Amino acid sequence: MAETIDANDVQNVTQDENNVLIDVRERDELEETGFVPGAEHYPMSSIDSALPSLDKDKKYYVMCRSGKRSAQVQNYLLDNGYDAVNVEGGILGYDGPVNHL
Repeated sequence: MAETIDANDVQNVTQDENNVLIDVRERDELEETGFVPGAEHYPMSSIDSALPSLDKDKKYYVMCRSGKRSAQVQNYLLDNGYDAVNVEGGILGYDGPVNHL
Protein backbone atom coordinates (compact mmCIF):
# COMPACT_ATOMS: atom_id res chain seq x y z
CA MET A 1 0.00 0.00 0.00
CA ALA A 2 1.25 3.46 -0.87
CA GLU A 3 2.44 5.70 1.95
CA THR A 4 0.23 8.56 3.17
CA ILE A 5 0.35 11.34 5.77
CA ASP A 6 -2.36 13.54 7.22
CA ALA A 7 -2.65 17.06 5.80
CA ASN A 8 -1.89 18.63 9.17
CA ASP A 9 1.45 16.79 9.40
CA VAL A 10 2.64 18.34 6.15
CA GLN A 11 4.31 21.36 7.75
CA ASN A 12 6.97 19.07 9.23
CA VAL A 13 7.82 17.73 5.77
CA THR A 14 9.65 20.81 4.56
CA GLN A 15 11.98 20.79 7.59
CA ASP A 16 14.06 18.09 5.86
CA GLU A 17 15.93 19.22 2.73
CA ASN A 18 15.47 15.76 1.21
CA ASN A 19 11.69 16.21 1.21
CA VAL A 20 9.73 18.23 -1.33
CA LEU A 21 6.10 19.19 -0.94
CA ILE A 22 4.39 19.55 -4.30
CA ASP A 23 0.93 20.94 -4.91
CA VAL A 24 -0.66 19.47 -8.04
CA ARG A 25 -3.73 21.71 -8.19
CA GLU A 26 -4.22 24.08 -11.09
CA ARG A 27 -3.19 27.73 -10.76
CA ASP A 28 -6.76 29.01 -10.35
CA GLU A 29 -7.20 26.70 -7.35
CA LEU A 30 -4.04 28.08 -5.73
CA GLU A 31 -5.33 31.60 -6.29
CA GLU A 32 -8.62 30.68 -4.64
CA THR A 33 -7.44 28.88 -1.49
CA GLY A 34 -3.72 29.57 -1.21
CA PHE A 35 -1.03 26.95 -0.69
CA VAL A 36 1.14 25.55 2.10
CA PRO A 37 4.30 27.64 2.62
CA GLY A 38 7.27 25.92 1.00
CA ALA A 39 5.18 23.93 -1.49
CA GLU A 40 6.31 23.77 -5.10
CA HIS A 41 3.66 23.98 -7.80
CA TYR A 42 3.51 21.21 -10.40
CA PRO A 43 -0.02 21.08 -11.86
CA MET A 44 -1.33 17.58 -12.46
CA SER A 45 -2.09 18.57 -16.05
CA SER A 46 1.63 19.05 -16.75
CA ILE A 47 3.26 16.53 -14.40
CA ASP A 48 4.70 14.64 -17.40
CA SER A 49 6.80 17.62 -18.41
CA ALA A 50 7.91 18.17 -14.79
CA LEU A 51 9.44 14.71 -14.36
CA PRO A 52 12.87 15.61 -15.80
CA SER A 53 13.23 18.40 -13.23
CA LEU A 54 12.49 16.14 -10.25
CA ASP A 55 15.35 14.57 -8.27
CA LYS A 56 14.97 10.83 -7.67
CA ASP A 57 17.05 11.17 -4.48
CA LYS A 58 14.31 13.26 -2.86
CA LYS A 59 11.01 12.22 -1.29
CA TYR A 60 7.93 13.94 -2.75
CA TYR A 61 4.86 14.71 -0.69
CA VAL A 62 1.97 15.26 -3.07
CA MET A 63 -0.94 17.53 -2.18
CA CYS A 64 -4.12 18.60 -3.97
CA ARG A 65 -7.56 19.84 -2.93
CA SER A 66 -8.82 16.71 -1.13
CA GLY A 67 -6.28 13.94 -1.70
CA LYS A 68 -7.70 12.19 -4.77
CA ARG A 69 -5.62 13.78 -7.54
CA SER A 70 -2.55 13.69 -5.35
CA ALA A 71 -3.02 9.91 -4.95
CA GLN A 72 -3.06 9.59 -8.75
CA VAL A 73 0.11 11.68 -9.07
CA GLN A 74 1.72 9.72 -6.23
CA ASN A 75 1.10 6.46 -8.10
CA TYR A 76 2.44 8.00 -11.32
CA LEU A 77 5.62 9.11 -9.53
CA LEU A 78 6.03 5.71 -7.88
CA ASP A 79 5.60 4.00 -11.26
CA ASN A 80 8.39 6.22 -12.63
CA GLY A 81 10.88 5.44 -9.86
CA TYR A 82 10.27 8.36 -7.47
CA ASP A 83 9.62 8.11 -3.73
CA ALA A 84 6.18 9.70 -3.21
CA VAL A 85 3.72 10.12 -0.35
CA ASN A 86 0.08 11.21 -0.65
CA VAL A 87 -1.12 14.01 1.63
CA GLU A 88 -4.55 12.76 2.73
CA GLY A 89 -7.23 15.41 3.05
CA GLY A 90 -5.38 17.88 0.83
CA ILE A 91 -5.67 21.62 1.35
CA LEU A 92 -9.26 21.12 2.60
CA GLY A 93 -7.93 19.08 5.53
CA TYR A 94 -5.05 21.43 6.30
CA ASP A 95 -5.46 23.86 9.18
CA GLY A 96 -2.09 25.64 9.05
CA PRO A 97 -0.93 28.87 7.47
CA VAL A 98 -1.21 29.43 3.72
CA ASN A 99 0.52 31.69 1.24
CA HIS A 100 -1.36 33.38 -1.59
CA LEU A 101 -0.27 34.08 -5.14
